[in-house]
Amino acid sequence: MVSIMLNRTIAITLTLLISTLSYAQDEAPKITTLAKGATAPFAGTLLNPPAVAHTIAEKENVVNQCELSKQYIEGREKTKCDLTVNSVKASLEALDMKHSSIISIKDEEIQRLNKIALERPNRYNHWWFAGGTAVGIITSIVIFYAAVEVTK
Repeated sequence: MVSIMLNRTIAITLTLLISTLSYAQDEAPKITTLAKGATAPFAGTLLNPPAVAHTIAEKENVVNQCELSKQYIEGREKTKCDLTVNSVKASLEALDMKHSSIISIKDEEIQRLNKIALERPNRYNHWWFAGGTAVGIITSIVIFYAAVEVTK
């Protein structure tokens, strides 16, 4: 909202400044000092010293206002940029920490499982042999029985 108002103010100020400058360029400027009651040597607008000072001050004020607006916008945009960069840096640091934690947990789990596997080595080979032999004998008996029954 502030940026829209600021943009409008800058646009109006520049328009007035440009229109004033273009109007002033139509005729060569003439300056003369008149005493009270003297006739003007040319047609135009007569300004007393305070009016001239006000006009000059107003022009300087517009220039200063434009410069301040520019500095404000530059500062605001730089702050936004810095905020975005710092936010991305913080996110990156958080992700690095998360990644390091996950890798550390994974490595600890691998070490734990290796330790368990080495503490209880696979010494069940005789049970596998006995189970395989029993299954083979039972399968042979069932096939023999089925063959005898089929031939009857």
